[in-house]
Amino acid sequence: MDFCPHCGSKIDVPGAKFCSKCGQPLADEVAPSPPTRGGLLDPSRKYYFVKEKYWDLGYGDVYDEHGNIIGRMHRRLLSLRALIELREADNQTMVGAVHRKIVALRPTYDIKDANDRLVGRVAKKLLSFFRPSLWLEDENGRKLLTAKGNLFGWDFKIFDDKNNLVATISKADRLRDIFLGDVFDFSDKYAVHVVKDDVDRLQLLGFVIAIDNIVHDKRRR
Repeated sequence: MDFCPHCGSKIDVPGAKFCSKCGQPLADEVAPSPPTRGGLLDPSRKYYFVKEKYWDLGYGDVYDEHGNIIGRMHRRLLSLRALIELREADNQTMVGAVHRKIVALRPTYDIKDANDRLVGRVAKKLLSFFRPSLWLEDENGRKLLTAKGNLFGWDFKIFDDKNNLVATISKADRLRDIFLGDVFDFSDKYAVHVVKDDVDRLQLLGFVIAIDNIVHDKRRR
């Protein structure tokens, strides 16, 4: 039995071009197994806590709601595209990567799986500073997810292409930013609540990294 590499659902129709569950296009060979149960991209996960560290260099850890480390972020320092790898808790198994597109009219980040296949591209709507708005699209430009932020982007609501709420992303250390400013702002923390089960976990985590880089880190550069 094959599984969709995006959401982990079973592919019952041989040779299917699209997943019947999430609608994502399927490669010629779909994933041989679903996302690892208990791993970073486990489709049953409801909560993620993403903690960046080391002065916005892109390193950090991903926790579950019990405070257990379930994933790592690792930055390739010599990469001009600010490449950040997402790894399992063992810090060895890469499940995806996020990197900045150098040639783009607006801030743009690509999210790729462990096989270097594009699973989404995040871009920010221009002139949306106070209430930032971003979207994630596929390789054909079709919008898959939209992130709508509140004032200054402390909180985001993530909607799918049918305008259903699929997740929320909140900056967990906003009070430090407000009262201590940029001097003490050397890392960021985000809380993610998954509302809709079939949302792609890799796309969602990539969205968090893109929001951090495009919205919050950008203000300090």
